[in-house]
Amino acid sequence: MKKSKLSTKTFTFEGRRYYVRAATKEEAAIKAAIKLRDLEEGKSAISRNMLVSAWSREWLRTYKEPVVGRKQYKSIDSVISKFIIPSIGSMSLKSVKPVHLQKLLNGLSEYSDSYISKIYDIIRQIFCEAYRNDLLLNNPAETIKKPSGKKKKKRRAITAKERELTLKVADTYRGGTFVLLMLYCGLRPSEVAALIWKDVDLDNNIIHVRQALKSDGSVSMPKTDAGYRDVPIPAVLSERLSKERSDNPFELVCKNTQGRRYTSSSFQAMFEVFRNEMNKAAGCSVFRGQVQPPYAIGDDLTLYCYRHTYCTDLQSAGVPINVAKELMGHSSISVTAEIYTHKSEAAFKAAAEAIDAYQKAL
Repeated sequence: MKKSKLSTKTFTFEGRRYYVRAATKEEAAIKAAIKLRDLEEGKSAISRNMLVSAWSREWLRTYKEPVVGRKQYKSIDSVISKFIIPSIGSMSLKSVKPVHLQKLLNGLSEYSDSYISKIYDIIRQIFCEAYRNDLLLNNPAETIKKPSGKKKKKRRAITAKERELTLKVADTYRGGTFVLLMLYCGLRPSEVAALIWKDVDLDNNIIHVRQALKSDGSVSMPKTDAGYRDVPIPAVLSERLSKERSDNPFELVCKNTQGRRYTSSSFQAMFEVFRNEMNKAAGCSVFRGQVQPPYAIGDDLTLYCYRHTYCTDLQSAGVPINVAKELMGHSSISVTAEIYTHKSEAAFKAAAEAIDAYQKAL
């Protein structure tokens, strides 16, 4: 006897495709509706049968939303949406094995070490809390290993030649003041972008750092108490700022080509042009307005190199590390120490002379 063909009803839930078969279309539709209801109930009910996607969201709402800021919450949510749900979101909690989590992590090798560490920590926290809530008999994240990622490029101080070219280009280029505020005062790009004349005291040659540009384009207080600081303005910069000073205390010190506040993308674009001008000043050939390789100044020269240089200049000038920490706005002296351990030639020479003088005096 020939079997009658079954009707199939399909639907998608949490990124996974489900197929339900029955004798008729009506029965298939009813079974599909029941299956969807069961899945949705499983999503909302906290149990070992709930999906990883559902528990991840529950963990985020319960354990993170009350204690982290909006920016960090969005960052964690992004990790869950971008990495965890696409990989294991449709699995039930009880079915997740260490191998599933290790495979997820192993696929992140193109990301930086710091970003992989962040994802690794989030995964461990999600499954640790599931285990603590008796949703798992064993914690599958307990033995997973964090793979290595791309190493973060170390920031460096500018060379003597780069300093010479920087000062030459800064004399005429519109972005010169922005760059010099980083070189001579150690401000972060976000702090320069938000700096207003009210906070530039040219009578006493002090910059009061009180606000910074945020990632969403708004301006608010520095993210840590250490960010609030006073920084001396050296004479080489004070004269330039005096010429540019506005009568409006709330006007921006540095503005983009439209006369508005820089954004993170626009000050990076500004510096690309600045670096291009440095290459021209270095004698690189130009064709149709474009500098041609080989370049005298490469992409490894970034805006942050100038802030790094300010810190090494402090070291060369004999400024104690605890004072340098305050001037840099570092929340921890260990951050300053990472730069101070890269001794400058001037600091090395001064140390050698001091040791020599001491030995002769014995």
